[in-house]
Amino acid sequence: MEYAKLKHYLEFAGILSCNSNPYLPSLPDLGYCWQDITEAINAHELFYSKVFRNRTVYLSNRVYFLLKQIFLQKPLRPEAEIIYSLLEDNILETSEIKRLSCFDTKTYTSAFNFLLENMYITAYKDGKPINPNWSTFVYSTASYWENHVEKTATEENPQELLKDILTRTMSEEQFLLLVKSHS
Repeated sequence: MEYAKLKHYLEFAGILSCNSNPYLPSLPDLGYCWQDITEAINAHELFYSKVFRNRTVYLSNRVYFLLKQIFLQKPLRPEAEIIYSLLEDNILETSEIKRLSCFDTKTYTSAFNFLLENMYITAYKDGKPINPNWSTFVYSTASYWENHVEKTATEENPQELLKDILTRTMSEEQFLLLVKSHS
């Protein structure tokens, strides 16, 4: 596949899972590859998160801004706040964040996932290649990422618009679970 087709798909469906699962179409299900995702991340054409079922998902920019309108962001936990503060004025690669946070692996993973689940941070650009099908990312705060994308207008009925978009590929039950988990 190619990046342009991925962009078109995200504009239509609003969300795509990284890995195969019973809830959403995924990269391998649709024939997309890692390079397609990294091109979209580098172009700031998607928002990388774990907002759905704590799974890695890619959101269209429109869906990100609609979710932002309806989600209640959980307050930062102390460990997550430390990682977030590292990214407030910087974009950092995964290993740099780990090193600077000084957390053990379990604490780091929990705090980092909390930030991704609650849309505090995202992948800003591709990082160091691990192999042809995987790489690290350079992360930023969501607000830093927002400064580098075209913002969508505030909508009068964001939840209805989200439902219209996301239920193209997600069951209504899963949509309600997504909304409930962040209200």
